[in-house]
Amino acid sequence: MQAIIFANRSAAELAPLNRQYSAALMPLVNKALIEYTLEDLSCAGITHAKLVVANRASEIEAHIGTGAKWNLTIDYFLSKPEEDVNSVLQRMQLDPQQTQLVVRGDIIRTPCIKRFVDFASKIQHTFVLASMNNQNPGLLMLPAGRSHGASLNWPIAELPQNQQRSINQVLHGKTFHLDSIANFAAATKYIIKHAHDFAIKGRKIDSLETANLYLGQQTQCPSFTDKTVHGSIGENSFVHPLVSCKNLIVIGQNCFIEDSELNDSIIMPNTFVGKNLTVKNQIISQDYIIDITHSTWVKVDDTSLVAACQTGVKQQQKPSLVHRFIGFALLILALPLMLISLLVAKATSPQQPIIRFNASSNQQRTIQLYEIAVNSQILAKLPQLWHVAKGNLLIFGASATLNQQAKYGVFGPVQLLLDKNAPAEEIELVEMEFQQLSQLGYVKRLWQLA
Repeated sequence: MQAIIFANRSAAELAPLNRQYSAALMPLVNKALIEYTLEDLSCAGITHAKLVVANRASEIEAHIGTGAKWNLTIDYFLSKPEEDVNSVLQRMQLDPQQTQLVVRGDIIRTPCIKRFVDFASKIQHTFVLASMNNQNPGLLMLPAGRSHGASLNWPIAELPQNQQRSINQVLHGKTFHLDSIANFAAATKYIIKHAHDFAIKGRKIDSLETANLYLGQQTQCPSFTDKTVHGSIGENSFVHPLVSCKNLIVIGQNCFIEDSELNDSIIMPNTFVGKNLTVKNQIISQDYIIDITHSTWVKVDDTSLVAACQTGVKQQQKPSLVHRFIGFALLILALPLMLISLLVAKATSPQQPIIRFNASSNQQRTIQLYEIAVNSQILAKLPQLWHVAKGNLLIFGASATLNQQAKYGVFGPVQLLLDKNAPAEEIELVEMEFQQLSQLGYVKRLWQLA
């Protein structure tokens, strides 16, 4: 049996966390949200899955890979953010008689997929309407549920009433749609309380709480044996010995917590928390402080209070000498065109014939790029060939003005074909299509699209 996992939410309901994470990779008790569904599928004996992704698709694929970690073989299928489920299934051209499990992977539910699959498999020609704690758990079995795909659309629908020609299955546990900051916090508490069911990572240690406290590898923290605290602390995090922790505390990986007070709060991965702060019923994610009760947030510019801990960086790209020489040769050949373009720009845009802006090199340094103010994007970007000659950029690659895990280049689909005001989702989809292409592959694909 194949599973079709929908993880194409934009996660706007979880702002500002959606600025830092896709819904699928949203850290939830030190695991990416999608991992809970993948683990559940693996426990159900499912070995093949098709993952429907949209926002930050390349990051999701980099994190999950082929799915071997979960004994799965995963293929990826691009969609628009929150695209209609029936529309996506139709584009997949599935065998109408084949049994398929459709599941939302961007919500959290008590592990239950094996129970659902076992029950639905016994009555293959009858639609099974699953419910969990009177909520829609985002599960659907094909082909019997083919006409009910809309029940998995986002925002996820409430359970239909008086459904004809169906059998109800009540699954024990709880479902969280993560459609608000408060719901995200509630899901965190529930997972910690039922840590065994959700296979929470880390070593269990003792505290005064009857609930569990889990520590990741290479974590430095004070003793909690005399503290009333439960929760999870991720790998490679440092918690100052004088930090006061009370009640539920979840600290992500690669965090650095100075002498402060934490109470019923969540610290997201790669976050620094400074001294003498009182963090109560809040989420801190790098430079954002989020109030759980009121779902309000503020971005903090003072890095002595809260900030991002930069731990992971993009692997450096080292262009060959041949590539740099080709860039230099193209630059020399393009000099007459640049001169003509500059004269045109002087006539049409006398106030600003040359545009200057900052970007990132493939060595993770900030560089300055120049564009000539003409309509042709190819002519406009010819001065940037200088950075190819210097080894900062490739000739063809992703836009160097976007923060992403990709090889940056002067010419690419975003630079040449998309409007500067194109939505982030469209940019993400286009960049993912080109990500694995060679320089020659870029030329061929751009020629096809031009």
